This record gives sequence, C-alpha cells and structure tokens, in this order.
Amino acid sequence: MSLLKSVFALLKKIDLFLDRHTGLLVLFAIIVILRIPNFFEPYWYGDEAIYLTLGNALREGGKLYTTIIDHKTPLIYYLAMVPNQFYFRLLNLVWMLITTALFFKLAKTLFKKISLAWLASFILVIFTTLPWLEGHIPNGELFVMGFVMVGAVLFSQSSVWQEFFQSSKTTLKKISPLRDQLSLLGAGVFMGLGILTKVPAILDVAAFLAIFWLILFGKLISPGANVKTVWQKFISLVGKGLWFVAGLLIPIALSILYFVSVGSGKDYLDYGLLYNFRYSQSWSHDFGSEFLNFAFSMPGKTIVLFTIFLLISLNTKELKKRTQFIAIYFIFTLYSVLLSSRPYPHYFIQMVPSAALLLVEMIARWRNWRTLGLGIGLFALTGYVMLSFGFKPYEVTWYYKQFYRYATLQISKEEYENSFDGNIADNRKISKLIKEMGIKKIFIWGTNPLLYAQSQTVPTSRFTVSFHIKDFADHNRTFAQIVAEKPQLIVVMNNENEKFPTLEAYLAKYYIPNTNFTHMTVYLRQEQP
Repeated sequence: MSLLKSVFALLKKIDLFLDRHTGLLVLFAIIVILRIPNFFEPYWYGDEAIYLTLGNALREGGKLYTTIIDHKTPLIYYLAMVPNQFYFRLLNLVWMLITTALFFKLAKTLFKKISLAWLASFILVIFTTLPWLEGHIPNGELFVMGFVMVGAVLFSQSSVWQEFFQSSKTTLKKISPLRDQLSLLGAGVFMGLGILTKVPAILDVAAFLAIFWLILFGKLISPGANVKTVWQKFISLVGKGLWFVAGLLIPIALSILYFVSVGSGKDYLDYGLLYNFRYSQSWSHDFGSEFLNFAFSMPGKTIVLFTIFLLISLNTKELKKRTQFIAIYFIFTLYSVLLSSRPYPHYFIQMVPSAALLLVEMIARWRNWRTLGLGIGLFALTGYVMLSFGFKPYEVTWYYKQFYRYATLQISKEEYENSFDGNIADNRKISKLIKEMGIKKIFIWGTNPLLYAQSQTVPTSRFTVSFHIKDFADHNRTFAQIVAEKPQLIVVMNNENEKFPTLEAYLAKYYIPNTNFTHMTVYLRQEQP
C-alpha cells in the first residue's frame, strides 16, 4: 500500500509539473520535431564545415590561430571539438532548448503574463529553428544567443534591472549587496563568453549597459533633481556597472592569458580579435546615392544608431520603460547585423530575440500610438535594410518537402544528399578513399571545407579555404608546409580561378591526377624511387 501511495504521489508531482510547464514543453516539442531533418543532412554548409575542421584540428593537437586559423573568436571552435556533424547538431539542439527556456524566463520577467512570454518565445523558436535564417545550422549566432540569455536572466535578478523597471505602484524587493554583485558579475561573465563566441555579441551587451544610462537620465530629468542626487546616483551606478564590466572582461582576459601561455598570443590578437575590424569594413555597396552610401558606411551606421538611441532616451516620459529597453535592444542588434554589410541570413538570427520582444510589446500595447509607431518604424527600417542588401531567406517548403520525400523512400539517400550541394557526390567518393587509405592530412586549393570536415582530415595549411590564403598572401608559407609535410592527397577545385604556379609545378612532378570527378581534381602522391 505504501508503494502504491508513493507511485500516486510521484504521478501527482509529474502532473503538477506538466501543468506548470505545459507552454514550455510545447515549445520544446516544436523545436525537436522541426529539427529532426537536421540530423539527416550531409556535410554541405561552409561555415559549419570550417568550425568542424578547426575542431578536428584542435583534437589532433593543433594550436588555434597559429597552426590552424579562422577569423572568429575562439569558443565556437572549441564547441566544435565534437566527434562529427551529428554531435554538433545534437549540441545545437540541446543548446537551443536551454536558450528557449532562458528566453521564456526573461520574457516572463518583462511581460508579467505567461501568454505574452509564450508568444514571444514561439516567435523565437520559429525564426531560430526553420531554415529562413539558417537557424537549422549550428551557426555562431545561436551559441551567442545561449550565452547572452544566461547573462540576461542573471542581469534581471540585479537591483539595476529592478530599479529601472519598477513602477510607482511597486516597492523594490530587498536584494543583498553580495547577491546583487554576483548577479551583475555573472551576467557579465556569460555575455563575455558570448563575445568570445562571436564579436557582434558586444551589441547585445550594449543594450544592457544602456539600462545604466536610462536610469541616470531618468534621474536627471525627474522633478526635484539636483546635482547632489544625480551625482550620488551616478556613483552608485558606476559601482554596480563595474561589477558587470568586470564580468565581461574576466573571460576575455583569461582567453588572452591562455593563448599567450601556449605561444599564440600575437596570432590570437591578429586573427581572433583585430581581424574582425578589418572584416567588418572589407565589404561595401554602391546604392547609387552618396547619401545612402554614407548612411550604410561604418560612420553613417553609427550616427543613425546613436540618433535613434538618443531619441528613445529623450522620450523617457512618453515611453514605458519596457518599450524603451526592447526598442534599444532591437536597434543595437540591428546594428550588429549591419557591421560587415553582408546580406547573410544567419546574421539576422542575432536580432530574433529583440524582434520577438518588440513584436509582442506592440501587441501588448496596441492602444498606445507611440509604442506602435516606434515598433512599425523600426521594423520598416529593418525591412528597408534587408531589401537594400538583397537579403534572401532560405526556402522552408523545399527543405521539409525534400526530407519528406527521403523519409517516405521516394528518393534515395544519395539523391537527398546531392540536392544540398553540387560537391556532395564528389566529396562522398573522395572521403571514402581518404578513410580507406588512412590519410590524416590533405590540402585543398579552392573552397571546399566540407571535404575536410567529412573526411575528418587536417589541412596542410593554416587556412581551410583558398580565399583566406589569398587574403593574407600566405601562398609561400602554405607551399613550404606542403613541401615539408608531403600530403598523400591534394585536391584542386575546378572553379578556383586563381593560379598557384608553384603548387602546379609541384603537382606535375610528384603527383598523379585523377580527373574522374565533376567538380575537382584529386592528386595522389607518387611513390618516390
């Protein structure tokens, strides 16, 4: 009888848990179901292949930014130190389940109503899971989002957050100084980890730093404000802000110390940190107008950002605190999307949390013309930017229709995989050959990191793609490494337009070409007499 009572008690607890978390569990189910096709895709996506190639090189003892290089900050490559693509996709799934739960918690803190929090979270799930913005791929933006959401939830437990969002009808909850400091420090640490995953996370951080400014500005324009009270508030906010900034700097400082300790300090500075500034300014557009060209330049984008930021700040009395924060969060993430002036869909993933919150805020305050007008204006600006950049979302219908055809045996596995990329068929054959021969290192002249990732080989070069070799004029060093390591197999992509004369002469002397592939030529090293 006691066992039966225990079983019933357990079932009751499970039932209560399900009742309390039904909304979140529904979101989890949507994520899992929509991501099922992710686990059946071939190696076809370039950035994911680069992450996995660097992760494999690190597992084999390589030194990031020294023996193997890409231009993003380091955490994404360490996250990619998984056995293969399947595990990377599994990590991404688990990561997004946790991220969604954290966002749901943040949205509940903001909106106070579970229905509004669920709607915002549903919007987040749809736009970070479906292929429109490449959300089905383990892109850096998704991992950044996870770190930022942890930081945001911790920040929402601080006295800074509580003071900003308090209303005249509520009293401040007592937060001990230690808990307050740890909340701000922890928030900074996780957002710092976001920056170490991808640099544009700095703009997510800026949105939360803006809360300090909005509190101070509100104090400055409040009735009865005087120099003494404003100064006291300024000192108080600086003290709290230092905990947040210290948290941001801790992981960044530790990363610098780590790379210095392994002899890669300068390389980390050059490729992991400073190159991002060069990357952000290496792409330009001609919109046929000097005014628009300036508006989309780095100075122009910055002026527009701070103009909108100041206008929102100046409307402290007209806009609700929640509206102010969400709008500022939105414009900072829009700015992050525009940093490199590239129209890649996955860049817009960083905007999804703020866009979801802004859309729900407009719904919640639909009677307030200021909120509606601000929201419509910001979305219209974003739409204009997307059209100007020639933004094209990935097709959703084709993606799921193709998987359905494969799952119902209407097409073979090879037909399904080949539909993703033209190199898939060749890569499958060459990868099989590499594994049969037990080859660990190869060199590819051209852009095909997919083959490195699929065959789990390490590049005989510091770089995974030819455009990086060309960008850094690394031909001589790359060729010297090829001569020293004598890779058994070298691949030359047929669509690589730039010649590599020394490599061509070396191949003619020491390698046998196999041209039986559609998109590339494979060179096998001859046995030397």
